Amino acid sequence: MSATLFWKLSNQDHVNQRLKKNLDHIIKFKPELAKLFEDVEDKLGRFLSLFFTTIEIPPPGYVANLSLEDKSFQKINLSLRIPEHPEFREYLDIHSTIAVIGYWNLTTSSPWFTPEKIMVTHNDIEATEYEHEIECAYKQLDGDKFPDRNVTNVLNRQLANDLPKISVLTSQRLENWSSFLQFKRRLIRQKTIGLRYIGYDYDHKNSQLKLLVAAPNAAYLEKARRGFLRQNLQLFDLNISENDWKFALPELDNDKKPQKSSLELGQVSRGKKTLEIVHFSKLSSIQHQTMQESEFPFNQATYAWLRVDISEDWKNRLDAIDTESTDEETLFNNQEILGKFIKNIPDQGFISFSLVGDWALIKRQERSIRNLKQNENCYSPYLSSYLFDITQAKEPRQIQEVDHWYNEQLNPAQQSAVKKMLSAPDLCLIQGPPGTGKTTVIAEAILQFAKEGQTVLLASQAHDAIDNALSRIKNKPELRAIRLAKESRGRSKITDEGKQFAGEQALARHYDALAEDIDQRFLRPLREKKSNIDQLKKWLEQAEFLLLDIQNAEKKLLKIKEDGIHHAELLKFEKQKYDQELQKYDQKLHLKQELVQLSSFLTQSGPAPQNIQLPQETHVLAEILFLMSQANVNVPFSWNDFKFNPTSQMLILNALFDIWSQLEANLEQITNDIQRLNQAGQGGLVSIETQVRIYDLTQEINRLFDQIEIDDSDEVVELWKSKRRELRELKLGSDGLTHPCYTLFNDSERYVRIDDARELSQILSSRLEVLKGIKKEFHSNLSIILIGLNNTIAQIDTSVPNGESVKYEQAQVDALREQYQLLQTHYRALNNKRDEHLQLQNFASSFDFASALNATKQHLQTLEIEFNNLCERNQAWQPVFEQWRAILQEEDQANQDWEQLQDIYPANCNLVAISCNEREQTLTEAGLDGFDVVIIDEVSKATPLELLLPLMRARKAILVGDHRQLPPLFQESQDVSNTLEDMVNEEMEEGKSDTLLTKENFERYEKLVTASLFKELFEKAPESLRERLTVQFRMHPQIMKMINCFYDNQLTYTEEPKDHQHFLTFKSKYNDLVTSDKHLLWVDTSYDEKGIACCDDDRTNITEAKLIAQALVRINQQMRQNGFNVKAPKGKQKVGIVSFYQAQCRVIREAIKNINQGNLKFDAIDVEINTVIRYQGKEKPIILISLVRNDGKEKTYHRRGSNANIARFEFINVAMSRAQDLLMVFGARNMLEMRDVILPNMDKDGSSTKKVYKDIFERLDREARICSVKEFMQACSN
Repeated sequence: MSATLFWKLSNQDHVNQRLKKNLDHIIKFKPELAKLFEDVEDKLGRFLSLFFTTIEIPPPGYVANLSLEDKSFQKINLSLRIPEHPEFREYLDIHSTIAVIGYWNLTTSSPWFTPEKIMVTHNDIEATEYEHEIECAYKQLDGDKFPDRNVTNVLNRQLANDLPKISVLTSQRLENWSSFLQFKRRLIRQKTIGLRYIGYDYDHKNSQLKLLVAAPNAAYLEKARRGFLRQNLQLFDLNISENDWKFALPELDNDKKPQKSSLELGQVSRGKKTLEIVHFSKLSSIQHQTMQESEFPFNQATYAWLRVDISEDWKNRLDAIDTESTDEETLFNNQEILGKFIKNIPDQGFISFSLVGDWALIKRQERSIRNLKQNENCYSPYLSSYLFDITQAKEPRQIQEVDHWYNEQLNPAQQSAVKKMLSAPDLCLIQGPPGTGKTTVIAEAILQFAKEGQTVLLASQAHDAIDNALSRIKNKPELRAIRLAKESRGRSKITDEGKQFAGEQALARHYDALAEDIDQRFLRPLREKKSNIDQLKKWLEQAEFLLLDIQNAEKKLLKIKEDGIHHAELLKFEKQKYDQELQKYDQKLHLKQELVQLSSFLTQSGPAPQNIQLPQETHVLAEILFLMSQANVNVPFSWNDFKFNPTSQMLILNALFDIWSQLEANLEQITNDIQRLNQAGQGGLVSIETQVRIYDLTQEINRLFDQIEIDDSDEVVELWKSKRRELRELKLGSDGLTHPCYTLFNDSERYVRIDDARELSQILSSRLEVLKGIKKEFHSNLSIILIGLNNTIAQIDTSVPNGESVKYEQAQVDALREQYQLLQTHYRALNNKRDEHLQLQNFASSFDFASALNATKQHLQTLEIEFNNLCERNQAWQPVFEQWRAILQEEDQANQDWEQLQDIYPANCNLVAISCNEREQTLTEAGLDGFDVVIIDEVSKATPLELLLPLMRARKAILVGDHRQLPPLFQESQDVSNTLEDMVNEEMEEGKSDTLLTKENFERYEKLVTASLFKELFEKAPESLRERLTVQFRMHPQIMKMINCFYDNQLTYTEEPKDHQHFLTFKSKYNDLVTSDKHLLWVDTSYDEKGIACCDDDRTNITEAKLIAQALVRINQQMRQNGFNVKAPKGKQKVGIVSFYQAQCRVIREAIKNINQGNLKFDAIDVEINTVIRYQGKEKPIILISLVRNDGKEKTYHRRGSNANIARFEFINVAMSRAQDLLMVFGARNMLEMRDVILPNMDKDGSSTKKVYKDIFERLDREARICSVKEFMQACSN
């Protein structure tokens, strides 16, 4: 070998200790490597001897210059990677190898390499662009030895010159970062003013903190008051200042004392009572004593009560206090909330801008820059190469597949994101627009990393985001998660979601996972096997009974079937017999009925029977009645007709009876008429009276006729006509016999007009004699016939045949059929039960039941043998496992163990969560140094400087965010107007000249106070290192359309839609504003209900506040009707109120109290009021937004650019995307519609200017989703 690389250990103990930690971590991460160190005491020495191999032909190595500063004439931070290392390759996967990073001193002519770090890195066979291949031998030097000058040293000047300076760009940009921190430090000093306070009081009614402040004089107090206006303030303890009374930040960082407590506040309240002067004599004795005990420097001190709003977060927590409840648990919760609030308030201290809180952060960030330049405490050796140039980041050879998903509901894009996160060697970027499940992706990736044995650092600029991500992670035994934050101030920022991962709660959570794992792996299998055996035994027992029941049922069915056939035959015979008897009965009954009807007919007491055959003995009556023809009676039939037509005999007889009955009834009339005829003699048959009347009528008719010639009136003519009719009728009726009986004679017409009455009398007398003879003969024979008929009727037996035999047999058959049907239903139920029983053991329903029983018995025997063997095998460990699980599940066990484990447990956690701005000592004090992976969430909200600390802590970085959501704030605030650009604009508007907040400084440091780093990295990253999530689950599609314009309409709604029912209806006089199928409404607050412009006043808008209060009352009413309340299973409906300004939040609260009887609470809705800054990462079923700003001018009026607060699309994007089911926006259309919005391009560099809001309003108009204030007020009152 022509050259040698000399190496030796550092003489600094902390460097070697770090090497040992690195090695321990790698062995833990790659447990197969442990085989190389079995029974080895000096593991580090063993490793270095293996890495710097002494084999005859060492493999080639690749070195890289990791120095951020170009000091190659002095020293180089050198990385040495040996791919396919012969000593380690069988213990590592094909993608990994080991690299050693160290120090190369170039000031000596015989340099050597000093190892400082050990890490797992990529295993590329070829050198990367920033690596240089070396082929050399390796030789260790003792502490006091130096390289042999006679041996060619591979660490020569030529190699130093040849190594690419991959971190030059990074170094240059870091210089700008350092400059920015100096700028920020100077700005804090320039802008900061503070007041000492010596007492405080909390005004719960107004959610304000009253501070008793002491100022040097009245002028300083007024200056402070003006300076505090519209600024977010913060309380600090006395350690913030060099002087206990005069607010003065320390000149030197080392002079700064650690903060013990502080509290973020809102803004100075507005109104006359903002500042109330207090006379010295009114101070308490304790306050006097405080001033006496310290050197009080103010000769003209001024004291006052200063009112400051508390933060919106604390308002929401304190508003939840139920002051009227007497419930013990509620009172305890109230006391706990108040206790936490009071605990964060320093008893004495200073009130100043929240920006002052960054004073310590600046120092930490400067230290991070220094460490990166010097490669100190940086566990990402190639960070400097790709931090500003994503093309330098290593791409994976292939995308790693996942064999098991903890969350099986991930969509393809989410799965792809996780795979890329696992596969990326250096850096991976995930863009997660609102509602696309980026937190779900983070949770899945963390579990996958933990499964591979890697350690993860989870960080975010926002505490909410960290805790939200933690809460989404399933509790698995392979995951040991802990939430770290500095005691006091840091701990207070951990949300309720995050507290379950902090301190002893983290241990308790891990104990829960361990207990579940022990149970699942060791106890549950035995328990389940025993349960399976018991279930099989029970199944067999039930199956045997079921089989016996089925067999018995089959036997009974067969017996009933046989009996049924026998009784059915008997029933058939009895029915035939009965039917014959019944037929005879019907015939007799019919005959009797006919004879009775005939008797009734003959006695003229009933109608003639139909379709009856006349008995022979009745023929004589017909024969007698046919004699009527001798009296010249018109008889329509002849005797022959009667005799030779048996079927018509009854009809003929009936007709004869009709004729005879009329004649017989009028024999007396004929006799009387004969007498009248005899009296009339040979003339006509007219009476004297008739003759007289005829004469009178004739005379009257003639007289009327003569009168008509003189008076032809209708009345005279009608009278004449009526007299003529009367005369005509009288003449006609007076000439013959008019009785109807005479129409029965063949010569009936001769009776109508009688010319010779005597002759007619003789004829009638003759006929009368004939009729009298017929009568005598008829009645004589009729009596005899009736007697015979009655005797015949009496002799006919009409008793009903006896059907008891039939009934008996029918009852037998019916009973057997019912028994058969019931038993068959039971049999079917047994078969269904059999099928269900078979399915319980996964047999097909068609499988033979008896065979299934035998197979199950054999399976049971096998299980019992396995169970007994398992019991015997686990006999020693079973009690241990059970006891261990019982201990882990004891209620107070974690708290007790934490006392002993709190110093070592964090160092053994594989998931550590911190904020980006957390102190470095928080990790080191917990025994934590480097991590395998850092995942930074909400990366777009963090400045590059805030990202630096977590980025330096891990070998691989994953950045998750969305540069189209909230940008970084320049100072801690709840208002949208606290970006650096906003602060510069305000200074320019106020005409201040002596300020660092200039346009030039903004342009110089713009990239350090925006999300441009993530944007730049994401846009230039190759596809293998980035993923954009576009399927959103949160918002109803109507709401999604509102924000989709910010994403080039790339967002899509999930294929498995959710129920977005919002339970609300708002209807105005003419329009349906909100219904079950309308999930979006914009209330245009350009003008109020009277048409007057709704101008804002100092970032407040009374009109919008009142409208929101009215809407909440209406929403509460409807939610109550839909069953929402605190005691209901679904609880209260959650409603979010979002504004851009904290001042508007206060005004909204006041409006709610005014309309809700002084109360902020509702019985059916849970309302959270906060600024959009605090709402990123949250979601609510219903969101109401107050945009506030309105200058009262027309929409065409020229306003500030697209970065004006209200028009900044990132804020509106976040505000609107919080809603799941219903979004209601209260905002002035005139302020937004014509504004230009600068939108970053989605898939390429640069940006474009669009009138996005104009497009939004046009769509709202088309879809009728926008209304006026007046119309909305109508809807609230309907």
